[in-house]
Amino acid sequence: TDNSGEFRSGDFRATLENLGVRHTLIRAGRPQTNGHVKALQRLILEECWRPAFARYLIRFTGLQRDLATYLDDYNYRRVHNGRLTQGRIPADIVYGADKVKTR
Repeated sequence: TDNSGEFRSGDFRATLENLGVRHTLIRAGRPQTNGHVKALQRLILEECWRPAFARYLIRFTGLQRDLATYLDDYNYRRVHNGRLTQGRIPADIVYGADKVKTR
């Protein structure tokens, strides 16, 4: 993450510790290192939120349902062809292929 306030809070650090997650900061003064996150945020906006807003006119439950469906597809079914992902799905990279097959 970057070093903004929400990532320095005690609650955030406690959550990371409970999950056993290592927190790594991007290099200061190099916004391009945050490009993967920005690209994902743009995809979610364009492929999930904008269509959902058009359908539900800000009904929160519909938005939650659409986001959950979108993230499940994005993380467990959709092939990513970037430099780092090389035709794999994110769940394969994070959890390993064996865990994804049992899902």
